[in-house]
Amino acid sequence: MALRLHILWLVLGLILLTSTPGEAVEIAPGVQKTVLENGLTIIVKESHRAPVVAVQVWVKAGGVYEKDKEAGISHFIEHLLFKGSKDRPPGALAEEIESAGGAINAYTSYDYTVYHLTVPAESLNEALAALADALFNPAFAPEEIDREREVILEEMRMRQDRPEIKVSQALMGLAYPNHPYGRPIIGWPETLKKIDRAAIVSYFERRYRPTHMTLVIVGDVSAEEAISQALGYFGQAPFKKALPFKIPERSSPPQGLKVLKEDVQEGYLQLAFPGPSLTEIKEAALADVLAVILGSGRSSRLYQKVREKQELVSTIGAYSFTPMGPGLLRISAQLEPENLEAALKAILTETYRLRFYPVLPEELERAKTQVESDFIYIKELMEGQARRLGVFQTILGDPLAEKTYLEAVRSVTTEMLQEAAEKYIRPQDLAVAILLPQEASGLSPEKLAAINEEALLAAQGISSSERGFVAPTYRRVLSNGLTVLVREIPDVPTFALRIVFPGGVRFETKQTNGLFRLLAATWTRGTSQHTSNQLAETIEAMGGSLSGFSGRNTVGLEGEFLSRDLKKALELFSEILTQATFPEDEVKKAKGPVIATISSLEDNPTELAMREFNRLLFEGHPYALSPLGSKEVIARLQAEDLRKTYENFIRPSRGVLALVGDLEAEKVFQILEDLLGGWHQGQGSLPEPPSPPPPLTQARFSTLHKEIRQAHILLGFRTPGLESQDRFALDILAAVLSGQSGRLFRELRDKEALAYSVTAFYRPLLGTGSFAFYIAAAPEKKDRALKGLWQAIYRLNTEGLNPEEISKAKKRLIGRYEIGLQTNGAQALDMALNELYGLGYNFAIKYIRRIQEVGPEQISEVARKYLGGDLYVLVSVEPVSEE
Repeated sequence: MALRLHILWLVLGLILLTSTPGEAVEIAPGVQKTVLENGLTIIVKESHRAPVVAVQVWVKAGGVYEKDKEAGISHFIEHLLFKGSKDRPPGALAEEIESAGGAINAYTSYDYTVYHLTVPAESLNEALAALADALFNPAFAPEEIDREREVILEEMRMRQDRPEIKVSQALMGLAYPNHPYGRPIIGWPETLKKIDRAAIVSYFERRYRPTHMTLVIVGDVSAEEAISQALGYFGQAPFKKALPFKIPERSSPPQGLKVLKEDVQEGYLQLAFPGPSLTEIKEAALADVLAVILGSGRSSRLYQKVREKQELVSTIGAYSFTPMGPGLLRISAQLEPENLEAALKAILTETYRLRFYPVLPEELERAKTQVESDFIYIKELMEGQARRLGVFQTILGDPLAEKTYLEAVRSVTTEMLQEAAEKYIRPQDLAVAILLPQEASGLSPEKLAAINEEALLAAQGISSSERGFVAPTYRRVLSNGLTVLVREIPDVPTFALRIVFPGGVRFETKQTNGLFRLLAATWTRGTSQHTSNQLAETIEAMGGSLSGFSGRNTVGLEGEFLSRDLKKALELFSEILTQATFPEDEVKKAKGPVIATISSLEDNPTELAMREFNRLLFEGHPYALSPLGSKEVIARLQAEDLRKTYENFIRPSRGVLALVGDLEAEKVFQILEDLLGGWHQGQGSLPEPPSPPPPLTQARFSTLHKEIRQAHILLGFRTPGLESQDRFALDILAAVLSGQSGRLFRELRDKEALAYSVTAFYRPLLGTGSFAFYIAAAPEKKDRALKGLWQAIYRLNTEGLNPEEISKAKKRLIGRYEIGLQTNGAQALDMALNELYGLGYNFAIKYIRRIQEVGPEQISEVARKYLGGDLYVLVSVEPVSEE
């Protein structure tokens, strides 16, 4: 995990506090901590931003605690704790949480396992009861162990189909030879198959002790009441002494080369140097700032030099991995295979420069601002705050290290950075992992050594002077016709903005598919006043972000800024909105990454299946096209095409601008009127939107083959869209079928062990929509998997839903909807799109009410009307036959 991200979760001030067991101490305003008599730590933080509470249990159980023969057992147990306790049957934990309108999941890392859930605040007691029961009373039923082993084997196959995961694991193996961090957290098939119930119980007894656990609660709660409730459930477990543990040292620094060949189109490159542990806070702060300067954001050195100037990669980034043990400085890139050697040399040259020349003062200040701003933005999410407290406590033994860390960041000097670069970025400690297409030329160890030496020399020859729902909402229409929405939420000093216009795929043809995607990618790349680099540096110096986006129905701009920079941020936003120039050279640069993204998605079998599904379902309509566009069209488009589209579509009277955060509405309206009042309508009318897609007259089938290990199946039907009153019943149907407590998960994964991933989803569009069932299974299970999907549809149409299922699904939908709108950006986009679509900016309230009003008869009628029958689309992406 990048230290910027990891530290966000990991640091908050070293404050030494003592208290008797069970006595809560306020360690910061609104934050209380206590240690129960059984040794379990509880941390509660009050945050009344939304009527939501996040609950997380952090367990000192992960890959680092495992023996070689146990590899993957921590992850195995994480799965099994959802498979029943002595008092609850399999799936009950997820069902109870989702029925309360919440969401629950878990993940395993090298240093810990985390069980996390988010629920409406009123459901805290039920959530604590269910979670404590799962953690302290697991059944570990033999039949569930066998079933879940099959599920994890499917997960392993899925991971083998993901290029980024595969090359990342190869790099970790090089970086950590003979060390637990070098093993996959999920384990190996051979170790998983040998882990029996006795081994599971033994490991559980060792690691799942109250003295190894931290319970974190953040949300709209009273700290005292939350601790009291938690004590009743988590205080009952008996005391067991914490087991001593020493983190293994790295036996040798990262070294070596691993080249993989797969059925992919792009090249995937990752490299690493040694880095510090999180326990070394000052060193961790240095590494984090170093990574930001090197490869975080458009103004970073690697982005500017390797991607923008030399155009050798489509994506590139650097980040620091700072676990409990020895860390890494990691760099990753995606590129055309023929550019591999040139890109590798350019990346290493720019990285080694940090050893020989001090960074520029403005670079350093920009990086510090970026790191600090991340701490502020994370406060928008309850689960983000909980995760930060939990990881700090688990790794550092104290949830309040933010002050110490930020002080370390602020104290970083150019001299300190250069010393850190000399310490960690050493040519002899380089590890490189590469994934290439089968037909591509590889890279030999001898060639890597030559490139490494050349890059070190080149770095020394470069001159140091070279630069590389509840808040009030106000609506107003400006004098030029632009609709502006402002929602005041003052608890975090940030704000988000989203502006949307009709556009996107809905206004494209086969000949122009990708036009809006390329427009969005280049919208912020130059104005009549500033170049692309000047804009990027100014935005990132404020700790902000501003970029274009496009989708099926819209095109627009999205931004996040600190509230203290309101006027400056809106000035820059207005300039980009109204004075974009789409320079020829920037359009050319942007094409490569856009095309690479399309190629990357083609490497993902799930995305490939979804694209083929849409092509067949919406044939004859723009929705059949890819939202990312066609590689051939994008390669053909010119800057003049983008300018004409910009002039035709980006008109004030067609747009909706929403701003949410620490703002004063009247002040915002006045600034925007001053900045945008002179922005007038262009000439011409908006093209007519397309008619609804022609009706299906028969079933449509497609089978694609790829060098993968699972069969990915999509079975779906045409439905009405956003404007239909049936959409609410369709949403409920999808909620009944999906999720860990959903019918598909229970029947096809839990009972049949047919798949790791199985779900159903409803996607409403303008004038039409789709309802689809997805499952990924081993090839030999695909026929049974497809039969299982049809059986689920048959049951819906013959048996219907019982009142309890409907009630749970409604709570789940409403809870997830509210949880999904925690951030300023999510609320701004929700308001802007709903206003643009004619639903009204306050549609969120209407949506919840309409979900609550849907009755069982309407749901059954909608299921029979749209699901089943002969008018369907079936797509399968399957492994290439061995025959």
